[in-house]
Amino acid sequence: MKLNKGFFVIGTDTGIGKTYVSSLLYKGIKDRDGGYYKPVQSGCTRKDGKLVAPDVDFVCSMAEVEYDDKMVTYTLEAEVSPHLASELENTEIDIENIMKDWENLKARYKYMVVEGAGGLYVPLIRDKFYIFDLIKKMELPVILVCSSRVGAINHSMLTIEMLKKLEIEIQGLVFNKVTNDFERDYFEKDNIDIVLKLSGIKNSLIIREGERTIPEKELEKFLGIEVK
Repeated sequence: MKLNKGFFVIGTDTGIGKTYVSSLLYKGIKDRDGGYYKPVQSGCTRKDGKLVAPDVDFVCSMAEVEYDDKMVTYTLEAEVSPHLASELENTEIDIENIMKDWENLKARYKYMVVEGAGGLYVPLIRDKFYIFDLIKKMELPVILVCSSRVGAINHSMLTIEMLKKLEIEIQGLVFNKVTNDFERDYFEKDNIDIVLKLSGIKNSLIIREGERTIPEKELEKFLGIEVK
């Protein structure tokens, strides 16, 4: 088995910037034998007769690599939760197919960024299988993408506490789209400080608004790897 370290990226809410953060993480590891994987994507668009996963397309664009169908197992057109999209399109999501693709990627790459679909409790198969089940099955630590805006404390802590209850390892927290001016938006720093104190999590990363890369040393420290 080639994989040295992998990480599963989830968000505290829809639109939190999970794909954006995933793209920066992948951009930082791609030249160091790193890969990216999106097991299931709903809300796909048709291009040249086939469904294209928008998150994968965005990540590839940010990382300046070609779109690769091997980066995603299930592409669904309806812009709803994966379980419902699969039902509407009569497509069965087979977790074993996901795991088969995952094993192939593990054998190919040293580091992996796996991007989930929304948050911890998003269903992949109605009443049977959720994102948290996939995380446990893949045996990966979680990178939790959080906000620093109003509501951040409650949203972040609810997900953190559930991760702990489910005994899922937390690699660290990423606070995304953080203000460039803590003097003006002082409440954002306070929100971050409170989440870190309440959670007891020491490993965190701040992504400022408009950032296109993560500094190498910060990335190494956050992921616990050497990117060179």
